Amino acid sequence: MDRRTDWSLQDVNRSAVLAAALLIGIGGLLGLIGLSVGGAALITACRRWYRRVDLPPHELARLKWEQARAAAGAGAGAWQETEEKVYTPRRERTSEAG
Repeated sequence: MDRRTDWSLQDVNRSAVLAAALLIGIGGLLGLIGLSVGGAALITACRRWYRRVDLPPHELARLKWEQARAAAGAGAGAWQETEEKVYTPRRERTSEAG
């Protein structure tokens, strides 16, 4: 009875492991190529956008900040106005009913 229960490297299908390693390598290489092509496209798009913009980056950032502040203020104002028009406090509702 010469049955062994521990595994050895002879149990591993070496051709399958080599094929898996090759496919992983090819996939990694394709991923890097895709990343570089996508990065180049993004950089090109940023350059084209920058050439079209009339403002330098710091002035554009300031403009966007001011727009965001104005939008937040307008939203808060609209929120408060709606609350004042629609909401009736509970104490006023109970005194009107009684």
